[in-house]
Formats: sequence, structure tokens, C-alpha cells
Amino acid sequence: MLISVNENDFKEKVNIRFNNITEGINRFASKTLESDNSYNFEKSIIDFLQEAVKLNGVENSYVDFYYNVLEKEAKMRFKELLNCEDRKFIEKFESENSEGGIYYNLTLESIPFIARITTREVLFSTIYFTKEPFTIWGNYNQKFPVFYKEIGVHDKYENIAKSLKLKIV
Repeated sequence: MLISVNENDFKEKVNIRFNNITEGINRFASKTLESDNSYNFEKSIIDFLQEAVKLNGVENSYVDFYYNVLEKEAKMRFKELLNCEDRKFIEKFESENSEGGIYYNLTLESIPFIARITTREVLFSTIYFTKEPFTIWGNYNQKFPVFYKEIGVHDKYENIAKSLKLKIV
């Protein structure tokens, strides 16, 4: 399940964050995470995020998830777009996080749900890693803009991507 994080704690720990994609491109080095077209993109993204969480630890892995700020009608439309497994996830989320904000620790259990809703463009989330600082912004036609400060950190994520039939270009 997603673990709620206080907004002030999130902002204190996450350095690669911004309000819009243009700001991110202007402030940080950036590239794009995408498929090499030889494998299931969604599964590759799930596997990539799992490896990134293992690299950083759950305590250094975050996601913004805006479900709690949606209007009731938007929540109903959102649920209609989910498969059975993801509906169960969101029902559990509602029972445990109905008063939560938008920032959460990204857990291994939550990765398939977050990856599916983002790759299918149902609800976009940004994913933040802080031990090896790297931010993954939403999804644009199965391409995820990524942001980083250090080339050595980029290289670690690029190696993970290559091993999963993804590329960072």
C-alpha cells in the first residue's frame, strides 16, 4: 500500500521537484525513458520502478498520487477505468488513506498500480527517488521524461533500463 508522507517532509527530502515540465527542463538535466519496442512497455516500467525502489529503499522513494483531491464524480470515472486488481487496490487505499494528502512512499506493492494508471494515462503520477536522486514525470505517449543532477546517477538508472529493454535517450 502507499504510505502517506507529510507534505513538508516530502519537500524537505525531495530536491528534484518542480511545478511543470518546462521548469523541470530548465532546472535539471533531463532525458526520456522509453521502450526499445521489443517488449511489453508496461511490464518493463513496473520492473524498472521495482529495481529503482530496491536501489533507493522505500524510505527514499516517493510518488504524488492525486486521488484524494479528485471530486466524487472524477473518482467514480477513475474507478471505471481500472481493472479488477486495481479496483481492489484503490478500495484498500480509500479505507487506509481517505484523509491523506498527495505524497506517499512508493512501496513495491504499489508499483504495479501506479505504473498501470500512469502508462495507461488514467491518472498521472510523478515518481521521485532521493538516495540516488532521479525524478520520473508522468507519461507522454509511452515516454517518461526523467530528471537528474549527476551523470553517475543517470548511468545507474540507464543500466537498469537497458537490462529491462528500456532506454534513456
